[in-house]
Amino acid sequence: MTDKYQYQQQNSNQTLKQGLNEYYASIPGLIVPENLKDKETAKMLTLHDITHVIFGCSTDIKDEFLCDTWTIFGSTISLRKYLEYMKYPETQQIFKEVGYFKLIWIGIKIFPEILKVIWLTRKMTKKWPWDEYKRYLDRPLKDIRQQFNIYLV
Repeated sequence: MTDKYQYQQQNSNQTLKQGLNEYYASIPGLIVPENLKDKETAKMLTLHDITHVIFGCSTDIKDEFLCDTWTIFGSTISLRKYLEYMKYPETQQIFKEVGYFKLIWIGIKIFPEILKVIWLTRKMTKKWPWDEYKRYLDRPLKDIRQQFNIYLV
């Protein structure tokens, strides 16, 4: 992963809120949660976006795979709940745009990195609290990562 943005640096001094703002500003055309009418979808997208920042992932397809892996193995969300998120029209739209065969190919290609993320989640001191991010918004990312023992790939 390249450290193109501050939130992607292991020892970023940005707060979680600043990192999230940088994340949103860096991606033209991103579906921004506050623009959605469905509040449940908006909430899930925000929670997903938070994990991108916490785990230092961009929105390229490779990092989406890695972010999903971080989330499933390194956060408190249940697999059932995460699979529900994958069924949202906004998520399905991305799958269709990229193409299912291309997604499978990318998943196979980056499988060693996926295994590394799983290994790193096993070294975390505790799982990221999926839906309790608000209390961390004003904390520096480096402190959050240190508290949870999160080491970016």
